[in-house]
Amino acid sequence: MMIISMLVGAVAAYWVYNDARGRGHDLGTALLWSVGTVAALFIFLPLYLLVGRKSPVKQRPSADIIDIEATLVEGETIKCPMCAGRIKEEFKVCPYCGFTLKPACPSCGKELNREWRVCPYCQTATETK
Repeated sequence: MMIISMLVGAVAAYWVYNDARGRGHDLGTALLWSVGTVAALFIFLPLYLLVGRKSPVKQRPSADIIDIEATLVEGETIKCPMCAGRIKEEFKVCPYCGFTLKPACPSCGKELNREWRVCPYCQTATETK
């Protein structure tokens, strides 16, 4: 019976220590809570649950991690009409889905609007719709 109670106390102390560290307590405070739990399980465990637990620490983003979606791209950006990816305004094709953003005239190579049926520069019929 004594071994079982010691095992329960050790497991409870381990849980208290990990919970305290995960919730932002420093090493000394977490150790004190866990040692107190081993020494007097029925006193320190309820006391920790009522008083010692504080809300978990919200981790700040690391300076080493770059959020690609939040990073501004040089120049003006637009959304691709097909996949809604953020792309540079001067792109002719979306690098994410391959959608042709700015069609070119097959004859003279000048940039066309999608609505044009004829190239206004060389009068060639276009295939864009």
